[in-house]
Amino acid sequence: VFVGMAHSLYSLSRKWKISHVSGSRSHGGSWVGYAQLSLFRAMLFLVIVTGPSAASTAVLIVIQCSALRWMTESRVVDAPVMAAIWRLAIRHVFFATNHHCSFNRLQFSAAFVASETFQFFLAGSSLFMNTFGWEILGSTLVLIYSRAGRSTISKNDGSSGRNVWVWFRYFQWTEMLASCLSVRVMKRHLMVWAIFAPRFMFAAVFTVIGLTLWVLDVLLDFSAPFITNIHKSKQQIS
Repeated sequence: VFVGMAHSLYSLSRKWKISHVSGSRSHGGSWVGYAQLSLFRAMLFLVIVTGPSAASTAVLIVIQCSALRWMTESRVVDAPVMAAIWRLAIRHVFFATNHHCSFNRLQFSAAFVASETFQFFLAGSSLFMNTFGWEILGSTLVLIYSRAGRSTISKNDGSSGRNVWVWFRYFQWTEMLASCLSVRVMKRHLMVWAIFAPRFMFAAVFTVIGLTLWVLDVLLDFSAPFITNIHKSKQQIS
């Protein structure tokens, strides 16, 4: 699984560079395909650390993502509605894999997968991916489809894939704001440490994941012109 993920990421980086260097969008479908293959192999790792019960859930996730991609590209619904459906589907996967926003519902058995001895960093990484891996995969898919649709859909179109990503981040920040307000209002509640504080911590991690992908999106936008200029300089020198 890890070798396949490394190969997919290497091929993805090459296709992405080619698509920006050539200045043509004909390679867009290729890098999207490699990105989907990388995420599919990452999903196999998540099924391993989540347990055999996640296999059926993974099949339903693939079907859901295929339908949502078609809806995003065909623009059958407006961007805010499409982003809300993506957000609902990703959050549904979190609960469908028997996760909850509570510390006593963490699946600690995932920390001991593929290892006979306890290793702190490996166990922590496995437990983190078991808990938040589906959120990372789903949010990454939204970012990939938004970047792929950016070249084929006008930026002024309200239902473009790009605006789906903007609305998707907006809903994430709204969720984080609601968690902050609930913790502030219920700070003297009897169940604050059992319900509201864990919910706030999970919302914070979800927000950090979304913020990381937003930074990645910005870096890709800024790096594309530099890659094109470097390639043109090499061609002039040769």
